Amino acid sequence: MKRISKEPDIRRQELIDIGFDLYMKNGMGRFSIKDVVNQANVATGLFYYYFKSKEEFVDETLNNFILKNVEEIQQILTSNEMPVMQKMTNSLEIFWTFAEKLAPYKNVSSFHTKQHFQLEQKLLVQLQPLLQQVIEEGVSTGIFQTDNSILASGFILYGISSIAHSEKLEMNHDTKQEVSNLVLTTLKYDPKRKPLS
Repeated sequence: MKRISKEPDIRRQELIDIGFDLYMKNGMGRFSIKDVVNQANVATGLFYYYFKSKEEFVDETLNNFILKNVEEIQQILTSNEMPVMQKMTNSLEIFWTFAEKLAPYKNVSSFHTKQHFQLEQKLLVQLQPLLQQVIEEGVSTGIFQTDNSILASGFILYGISSIAHSEKLEMNHDTKQEVSNLVLTTLKYDPKRKPLS
């Protein structure tokens, strides 16, 4: 089969996308560089042009996945254009989409590895201060009521993460709605309460 020439950034991203799928389905030990290059239809030398080793490749693959998902949520949480409730609703929607992307993998071994745990921790650690800031903004305007924004932001993020990992819960519209209700209950949100001016 003839190899197709692509721009370096596009080819590199293609390798990363293939690697993420192989890693999530098989775990670190059950896929090889040969699997990646065969699926991409490129020479092994091209792989080593971009990555020094399989370990570096997996690290970059997982970091790439985090960055793509975190950037979108960060833009929402740090927006000066949106009101607090919209920030909260939109960021929960994105986080839920992130959880849905991982749902097909939750029964495979790679979902229960040290690397996956580190990946998720990295994501949550980056998001927590931003969510905390939105909660504090909501408290200062009278939309939310909580005495501990650190605890509330951690409870929300790690709670959603736990639900995403649960084999007993389906990732469907009803679960998503229930999670949103629990978040608003945690923040003592009352739609009838008027924001402070």
